[in-house]
Amino acid sequence: LPTVTLSLMIASKRMSRLQVVVKKLDAIESLGCVSTFCSDKTGTLTTGVMEVREVLVPAGTEVLQVNAKELQGQGAAGIQALAKAGLLNNKAQVLSGPRDATCDVFGSPTEVAIFKAGAAMLGLSLRDAAQEQACFEIPFNSENKWMLTVHRRSDQEFPCNVIIKGAPEKILHVCNACINFDAQLRELMTRGLRVIGLASRKLTAEEVPDTFEGVSLSDCNFPVSGFDLLGFFAIEDPPRDGVMEAVLKCKDAGVKVVMVTGDHPTTARAIAKRVSILPQPKQAAAELDFQVLQGCDLDSHLPEEDFDELSASSKAFWQEAVQHTRVFARVSPLHKRIIVQAYQCFGQAGLGDIVAMTGDGVNDAPALKQAEVGIAMGIRGTSVAQDAADIILLDDNFSSAIDGMEQGRLAGENLQKSIMYTLCSKLPQVVPALMEVFGIPLALAAVQVLLIDIGTDIWTAVAFAAQKPEVSLMNRPPRHPQRDWMVGREILAFSYCYIGVLQCCFCWLMYFMLTPGIGRMVKEYEPVSDYGHQDRVVERTGMTVYYWTLVLGQVAAALSSTTKSQPLFGDGGYGLPNHLLNVTVVLELILSLAVMHVEWTRKSFEMELLPAWSLIIPCIALIGILAIDECRKRFGPKQFLRR
Repeated sequence: LPTVTLSLMIASKRMSRLQVVVKKLDAIESLGCVSTFCSDKTGTLTTGVMEVREVLVPAGTEVLQVNAKELQGQGAAGIQALAKAGLLNNKAQVLSGPRDATCDVFGSPTEVAIFKAGAAMLGLSLRDAAQEQACFEIPFNSENKWMLTVHRRSDQEFPCNVIIKGAPEKILHVCNACINFDAQLRELMTRGLRVIGLASRKLTAEEVPDTFEGVSLSDCNFPVSGFDLLGFFAIEDPPRDGVMEAVLKCKDAGVKVVMVTGDHPTTARAIAKRVSILPQPKQAAAELDFQVLQGCDLDSHLPEEDFDELSASSKAFWQEAVQHTRVFARVSPLHKRIIVQAYQCFGQAGLGDIVAMTGDGVNDAPALKQAEVGIAMGIRGTSVAQDAADIILLDDNFSSAIDGMEQGRLAGENLQKSIMYTLCSKLPQVVPALMEVFGIPLALAAVQVLLIDIGTDIWTAVAFAAQKPEVSLMNRPPRHPQRDWMVGREILAFSYCYIGVLQCCFCWLMYFMLTPGIGRMVKEYEPVSDYGHQDRVVERTGMTVYYWTLVLGQVAAALSSTTKSQPLFGDGGYGLPNHLLNVTVVLELILSLAVMHVEWTRKSFEMELLPAWSLIIPCIALIGILAIDECRKRFGPKQFLRR
């Protein structure tokens, strides 16, 4: 228990330095077992710092496409109208300083980018670009994917102007027939740009209600069709530095990275390719069809309560999606929770994936709770999302989450190593009691067993919590808690059938070789009650030799357990970087020598003073066990103890 707690506390401290705040300690080990990482795109995989790159407006029967940087207070009337609408239908706020140069704009990254571009296109300063408040508003949400505002006009015939802004397909749906923008929009999205459309409609005096009402296009008490398309802003949100490397690191570690976003599938696909989430197109056609799925593709396969109730065709759909899909686009928060459930149900051939999910909005809370590890954003995240999450990313950076995953793996790995070390001495502790049946004097007293377990081993076991990672830590698949137990057969085989057996062999070898008179006692086979003074001395001498050899064997076990597959010494060696472990090993040796040489402790623990050569020769056990394990790590099977 102390080792578990200390391992998780050390991992939590290390993760905090990586901008990862852990709310629940048990989430650290779960993060290390994650096999599928579902990540939002905006602000997590990308920088979240957006800038308008291109502007598209209708110009008669043509499409006018202009670089936004070329529009500094000039442009056609259509461009001016688009810029004006972008400023009006906008929730961004300007915080003014003493001079325009100190003004800044706050709000969602998309709206800030449109506001700054609109101000530049109209030749206005940020302070002058601030517009009057709308008299009515339907805010953007992930279901509608649009935002609508109504503005008063000083025109008796058309006293109000309705502006709608949102996803291109949503805007074009409410517009009058216009020229075809499909080719231009597809080209922009293929470049990874987010495209936002705007349209407007003037309301006549008869169409203006006394009080504006409505929360969707279907229940508004004023006309919300027949809009005139104003144009589109193409906004760049580039991938964060280091994200591609983090994604490749995940792939090496056997972790699937899945993009789950509300963006258009073409934009999402382009960004996914740039950060290596989407593999090269070498798959079969059926697999390629499942690489990118939209929310509408999922709607006909959603379970009402449980995936067990789905039809065979829907189950087959989700099995294909879990295996091949790497991008879910145009999804809602409900879809996110179902996607997490699908991976938990159908992942790893039905065993189920361990899923981490990122989120920042109020509606993301169900998906964060559904995932084994819910990860909320520290900058963009709402308090509801942060409360529902297990972990918070202070910098909203995907790379930080992957660094946290490595620390989670390290915490679980160190706990395993601590258990491996602790179990090694159990076999040589038990065998002396069994050997008494065959007439061999007791080689290890119960009080000496307690001295090893409580006096020395426990502190060394705790020191494993500070162990640094091996080279191969992120180059092997994650451990699945239901398949790869923390104390599995490989761990037991290492401790009981490998190191434990070696310790037994060396302990008994030293016992018979360095205990004068032990052969005579074995031959005579006298009951313990008949032992004379000399027999008692021989027995205690043998126990002291056995104890000291076992202590040295445990030092060898501690050093051998520091790595599972990486050699300690020579080329590519791991070395001895855990200074806390090094100190506890030295203290273990000092304590053992002190117990053997201080008179009152020697009597209390049933020991005898050994000559120098009886202290030096048992070092063969230390050197022999280390040498044998080094040969295993260099020349033995590489898959042994890999999980």
